[in-house]
Amino acid sequence: MQSIAIVDERYESLPVFPLPTFVIFPQTTQRLHIFEPRYRMLVSDALATNRLLVLVGLKPGWEESYYGSPPAHEVGSLCRIVNEERLADGRYNLYVHCLARVRVRTIHQLQPYRTGEVEVIDEIVDDPVELEAAIERLSSTVRGLMMQRGDHASLLAQALSSSKKAGILTHRVATVLAFDPTVRQALLETPSAKERAERLVDIASDLLLRTTELEAVGHEGEVGLLN
Repeated sequence: MQSIAIVDERYESLPVFPLPTFVIFPQTTQRLHIFEPRYRMLVSDALATNRLLVLVGLKPGWEESYYGSPPAHEVGSLCRIVNEERLADGRYNLYVHCLARVRVRTIHQLQPYRTGEVEVIDEIVDDPVELEAAIERLSSTVRGLMMQRGDHASLLAQALSSSKKAGILTHRVATVLAFDPTVRQALLETPSAKERAERLVDIASDLLLRTTELEAVGHEGEVGLLN
């Protein structure tokens, strides 16, 4: 595998917005509610300039120093504010679109909020045959899960049909399929669409197995009641 310089940019000073148990993937959109004074200022400053900010997840143990500067993951998401609503009390409702995965090189605490120097992490160029096979396995496994899990079927179907580009498709499937913050962070840090697809196959297979097992237990209970 080799890297491809789809984007080769370094940003010297961008506002950094750390959030616990939060990950947003490239080429997806997320709604945010901003209520803390320091992050209201961050949003106000971003809106007054290039509308860019970096969302990063906090590492385990963040609760002890949340109102200080708890340690954050080095890999986060470069996002652009695409829509905003400022409420009467100064809070914000935002929609942000993730442009790229970035590595935070340096953090500065020069303002009430953090700023940082970041650089875009390029995607890996996978072997096309292996990538196609991995995407086919993912699509097949997710379709099987959709038949069992009606609660997420429409969202999964939408993710599968949203793009023919493997990188975008895997990010959008991950948004719907991966719930655990640690797993989501690991997927964000994976610059290979083939590897992301393989990890998502494992996640979908595990969910499918657990759903099948729960259904089997339910049917056994029904038989017991009938007897």
